[in-house]
Amino acid sequence: MNTAPGEEPVAIGGRLDSATLLGAYRHGAFPMPAGSAAEIEANHFLYEDAVAAGTTVVLDSPLPDPYALTWWSPDPRPVIPYGRLAKSRTLMQKLRNRLPWTTTANESFGQVLAECRRDRTPVWLTEELCECMAELHKLGWAHSVEVWEGDELVGGAIGVGIGRVFAMETCFHRRTDASKVALLDLEHRLAGTGVTLLDVEWDSKASQRLGAGPVPRNEFLATLAHSSDPVLVAGGVEEARRLGFLPRPEVAP
Repeated sequence: MNTAPGEEPVAIGGRLDSATLLGAYRHGAFPMPAGSAAEIEANHFLYEDAVAAGTTVVLDSPLPDPYALTWWSPDPRPVIPYGRLAKSRTLMQKLRNRLPWTTTANESFGQVLAECRRDRTPVWLTEELCECMAELHKLGWAHSVEVWEGDELVGGAIGVGIGRVFAMETCFHRRTDASKVALLDLEHRLAGTGVTLLDVEWDSKASQRLGAGPVPRNEFLATLAHSSDPVLVAGGVEEARRLGFLPRPEVAP
């Protein structure tokens, strides 16, 4: 796990089900299940001191080893203000040059999730977490955006929307820039929902290139606490090339 020096989970253990996962999102936390015995052992090595110091809470857990599940709420939190997702010149040019892709939303959630999981290491998208995400999708909290080349799924993104915050969980591409197109499409489909922050959860060079910057955790949590309603993502089939001509989406007052 690529974490900054001194960064540690807010909790370990607990259970991984859809109700617990939704409750965690509502309070600004997200899970990182360990995908192997080696990762569990690494969690012991990395976080036992934080547990001993009381900065990381140990939750009651049905798991054989609570270190198999960690919960995170970084401070500061890397976020992208809604409407400020980065648009590179080359991507905009590519979109305008009659790119033959179409996009949809919530049409193939399971397929996008499976593609996001495929060939990833470490394996944080465990079967249990995927089952929870699928349940949140059925309940209207988790959403997918799909990018199609004909009938072939070439890119996509998964996220969870709560009130003014949309957490961009994971994405994938099978064609260059298809994941970026999925994220841009998602941003435009969130128009009028009241979302003001796109949460990228982890700070990284990739998230910074997307336009993410740090905000203090207390400010992030204050925005999250403003509303706990699910976010409705606009559906329909759209041409991806339209994204090269649309103005930046505006934040609703």
